[in-house]
Amino acid sequence: MELFHCFGARPEHRVDTAQAVAMLAASGCRYLAVNTHTIDRIERGDDLPIGYSTATLGSVRDSLGADSPVVPVLNINHPVTAQEAVERTRRAAELTGLRIIKLEVLDEDFTLSQNDAVVAAAATLVAEGFEVWPLITPDAAVLAECVALGSTMVRVMGSPIGARRGIDPQWREEMDQLLAGATVPIMLDGGVGSVEHAVAAARQGFDSILVNSCLFADGDPVAALREFRSAIDAADASLVRG
Repeated sequence: MELFHCFGARPEHRVDTAQAVAMLAASGCRYLAVNTHTIDRIERGDDLPIGYSTATLGSVRDSLGADSPVVPVLNINHPVTAQEAVERTRRAAELTGLRIIKLEVLDEDFTLSQNDAVVAAAATLVAEGFEVWPLITPDAAVLAECVALGSTMVRVMGSPIGARRGIDPQWREEMDQLLAGATVPIMLDGGVGSVEHAVAAARQGFDSILVNSCLFADGDPVAALREFRSAIDAADASLVRG
């Protein structure tokens, strides 16, 4: 199972360039999530932030070097309407040339996906040639819509953003149905709070998992990512042996 991560969920989660690079090394993550919530305040794509401190797309990409296999993706984080998500994606792509989109459209509390809105935004962006990874709450019918319109991966929430309680019991049955019928990779993204949640996700059949705010619970996201990476590798090995 692949391990994805961002670089903080709140301004107090401080990640500079060196720490961002260390986090990527610890996780083995193949993708660099580039935040876009400050798009109206920048003029260069390289100034888009990685997290909420001094790390930027340009500074991290320079530190990784030209031979790095890590691929930047646009994190369309915190829009609350489909129109906002589409317009921000277009502007970020214009500034950076990036075409892989980690897409969300959230409710006003920034905790749950608005499924109808994210599907609408995804349909527009896929039609414009973007590779789109939409975030949805567990719903097999919505997953089917995302696949039909051309999403190459779908991210499914286990519980509300920041909840850190893994897969909510009310969503377990729907999640099992969704995984059983999936024809594209499925990521568990939202509410992951522990290594145990990651191990359970590997055993349940998720292709990948995203962690963020829980990495900062003890103040050392690099150490936390090493722990997640080790546990996921052990779970994968156990599944192969089994």
